[in-house]
Amino acid sequence: MLAYGPISVATAQTDASERRQKLEERRDANADAQRNADQLRGQMEELQAEAIDRGWLLTLDDAVFTTNDAHLSSNGQRRLDALAGYLKQHPQHSVAIDGYAGRYDQALSKRRAHTVKAFLIRQDIAPSRLTARGIGEALQDPADSATEQHPIRRVEVIIEDPSSSVPRSDVTAPGT
Repeated sequence: MLAYGPISVATAQTDASERRQKLEERRDANADAQRNADQLRGQMEELQAEAIDRGWLLTLDDAVFTTNDAHLSSNGQRRLDALAGYLKQHPQHSVAIDGYAGRYDQALSKRRAHTVKAFLIRQDIAPSRLTARGIGEALQDPADSATEQHPIRRVEVIIEDPSSSVPRSDVTAPGT
């Protein structure tokens, strides 16, 4: 038995060293994950986005478009530039763009959603990552009424979390 003593001690030291290394790697991975989460929160605050079940919601109100039109204002372009920058850094995220313009103007809601999509494509965001649709009266939630946070005329940009179990929007709905 004495002949195996030094081998056992060496094996135990190696095992302990490997466990310490794995523990340090886990600590580093946890620290990296925390930094990434903090960075993501900061970026979402900068975008003025809120956390939702599917990921993040960025609401673009009527002020980001010219009056009664689908052309982006300079404020709208700045907000979408920031969004494009985020999407370039996070290619794993897809985006659902839903335009709302009240129950009487589905055409405007659709044009605004597609304006946002076209802007992002011009900023080198892959079209395969983007869906856009106008939400008409048939698709609009009956409880959807104007609030300061969610005005009737708006475009909702949903930055989808790939790890979310909530399904994506039905992009084949009427009016898309």
